[in-house]
Amino acid sequence: MPDLATPFSRVSVPNTYHPTIDSNSKSISTILTERQQQLDAVSCEISGLETVMDDIKILRQRLVERKEKIDQSMTFHKGLRSALWRFPAEVLCQIFHQCLPEDKYLSPESKLAPTLLTRICRPWRDVAVDMPSLWCRLHVKFNVTRVGQKEAFYDDDYYDDYHCHKRVFRGSKSNVEIDHSAWQQAVFHHDSWLKRSRGRPLSIALERYDSTALLGNLFQPYMDQISYLSMRFSCKVGKPRLFLKDMPALRELVILMMDGRDIPTMAECISQLPSTMHVLDIMDTQFDINLLSSLDPVWTHLTQVGISFCRQDAFLHLLHLCPNLSSLTAEAHFNREQTLEPFTHANLQFLYLNNAEEEAFLACLFDALSLPSLRVFDVSVCDTDEIRWPHEQLIDLFARSNCPLERLSSVV
Repeated sequence: MPDLATPFSRVSVPNTYHPTIDSNSKSISTILTERQQQLDAVSCEISGLETVMDDIKILRQRLVERKEKIDQSMTFHKGLRSALWRFPAEVLCQIFHQCLPEDKYLSPESKLAPTLLTRICRPWRDVAVDMPSLWCRLHVKFNVTRVGQKEAFYDDDYYDDYHCHKRVFRGSKSNVEIDHSAWQQAVFHHDSWLKRSRGRPLSIALERYDSTALLGNLFQPYMDQISYLSMRFSCKVGKPRLFLKDMPALRELVILMMDGRDIPTMAECISQLPSTMHVLDIMDTQFDINLLSSLDPVWTHLTQVGISFCRQDAFLHLLHLCPNLSSLTAEAHFNREQTLEPFTHANLQFLYLNNAEEEAFLACLFDALSLPSLRVFDVSVCDTDEIRWPHEQLIDLFARSNCPLERLSSVV
């Protein structure tokens, strides 16, 4: 540390009046020159030290990065000693199946199996991609009506390959504004999923979509694979009936959010569904005899139905239209008592009756029915304080049917 003391150092306050000091004194100029030189030297040393410190920081960062790479290499090679990496593909297949969510349909989100399994390592990806059974269930839920909106779908390789994808899907005009760039990207991701099914039967749930015409373009190559379809009805995105054409392998169909006003536009399409159809669930629509008849002849092949009724005669008419029916889940919204002709259904084994509201309406239905194959009868009652259960009529139904009843339950 240099000695900075001068003859003038005793002047503690430089702005104080000092008549004896000559402002042009050579000694003061000499001191200022010396101090400037000292200041320049210290500034140079500081600059040099800062350069050295920057170099040290850079060196430290390089060492940290090198350490991380060494740690990653150690972790990787330690993992190679684990039996997990030596599992045969057959064992991994069993594990991957256990990793799937319990949901009936699988989301293509990258953080969920099976897509997640393709992001762990290359060997796992190869095994997962080569398992068609992982890719047979798909939950379709996307929105491409806003420019720039994106959703997380598949693994990183899909995004790497996307710009090489040359397939073009064209859709007809719709009453919603479609961002076609986002739509084509969504099509590419879902198409990649469906290709991995390799011809296996598909279960598809359409919850949110922006155009049935464009949707048809997406699924057109896979129409003969779709065996199970759940479709949320939406009038604003086009004509859903166009999507239901040409599904020769369809076995089960669930249509949600469809009311009676939509039936005329959908009846022709549903009535032409293939003879492979065995399950139809249209619970959101209340049917009368005319609406039921509009869907004929699809009823002949059905073995399981979910439906709502507003009249008792419609209930019996459905049984008449479905001679092969073995399971019926029905919402009972009967609004008046009717005189019914006796009717016997020989094959119905499972009857689930929901929202029973009026004793008299149920009683006349039970009086008319005979179900000789009935094994399970479940009923849910809206309010036991409002109605009394028609026990006598139900006992008479069981006695008259002489059915092999295994379970009888009532839920409030």
